[in-house]
Amino acid sequence: MEYSSLYQLITCLEYGTRVHINVVFLGNTGNYKTKLPAEKVTHSKPFCEFMKSTPKGFERCFACKNFALHKAITGRKPFGGFCFNGIYEYCCPVIEKGNVTAVIFIGNILADPLKISPEQMERFSQTFERNFPEEMCVQFGCILENQIKLLIEEYADRKTEFDPLITNIKNFIEESLYHDISVRHIASVFNYDEKYIGRVFKRHTGKTIKEYMNIKRLKKAEELLKNTKLSITEVSGKAGFNNVTYFNRIFKRYLHVSPMEYRNAQP
Repeated sequence: MEYSSLYQLITCLEYGTRVHINVVFLGNTGNYKTKLPAEKVTHSKPFCEFMKSTPKGFERCFACKNFALHKAITGRKPFGGFCFNGIYEYCCPVIEKGNVTAVIFIGNILADPLKISPEQMERFSQTFERNFPEEMCVQFGCILENQIKLLIEEYADRKTEFDPLITNIKNFIEESLYHDISVRHIASVFNYDEKYIGRVFKRHTGKTIKEYMNIKRLKKAEELLKNTKLSITEVSGKAGFNNVTYFNRIFKRYLHVSPMEYRNAQP
């Protein structure tokens, strides 16, 4: 059976399991046939989302994902391992013309009991895949790798408005938004010069990467101010701003009121 897109194949492979597959494309790689929704670029299963809900948890998850990404890029061969929470994940780099163009993550696999409270275990126990041997991960990785290579080659010359580099940067920002990331960090992940990646992003979006991240973070801050009773400092941290003074200044610059004034104006 042929699959018209990478997303269609991932959906088929995941069907009937609780395995989670996500793919991170690097550099100017990909096309409209490999484009994925955000939940297939990030770790979005219930337990992962729960662990990322605190600044410390998010920082540890972020560091773990970036360690695996770096290992796949530099090691250039598949490997499996456990995240700091004890969840198994298989990582498979996709190599095209001597370069790692994407990294496949196959995870949400629970091999051993987690060191969490009984209440948390009861809450999340049905969200993990428990019976998924590494051999299956290897098979899935090979299938996905071959499909990615096929789609990239077959649709390389199709002219569309889809820009893989910009999409890949946006996806990376989306996952990393509430962590203290910089343009330099993004440039290093995508193996491009910092100034070049900044120019390309602004040419396509009309905004600098920092402006784009600030706007995304401010939207999160607006949600929190409307729907929670968190303090302004807590809202600042959860929205990805590591300095509340800077948060207040940026918020007022874009929305023309302070965070407290914005909250008080809500019905």
